[in-house]
Amino acid sequence: MDERFHQGIREFNERRFFEAHDVLEDFWHEYRETDRTFLQGLIQVAVGFYHFENGNYKGSRSQFSKGIAKLQDYLPDHHGIETERFLANVRHWLSVIERLEQGETVPFNSDAIPSIEYLPNTIPESINEDRSLRNSHT
Repeated sequence: MDERFHQGIREFNERRFFEAHDVLEDFWHEYRETDRTFLQGLIQVAVGFYHFENGNYKGSRSQFSKGIAKLQDYLPDHHGIETERFLANVRHWLSVIERLEQGETVPFNSDAIPSIEYLPNTIPESINEDRSLRNSHT
């Protein structure tokens, strides 16, 4: 997979959702494989979390719903990504947003926003290098 895909995952996992969307969308525009909707689903979830962090629950709900619908076709994993676990987490956040929109007081920790996890033995070398660099500085 193109390095922009992995860069988009890194941006997402570092909670830079707008940047994740930007990088993945740039790649998506050129991507012509039959699984383009997988990328589109990841982009929509990134935008959903961007909206969530900015208090736009309606926009977040809309993007999560669209992203979930697209990513459901790629279970349990795709391109080394654990989509099943990721989607379960996104569905949880969608339910939090729906409850917030209904006026409920919902305890949540935005630090618990999920990461996009790679399957064991599929982590790209560039991700492993990032991790080892971070670990050497702690």
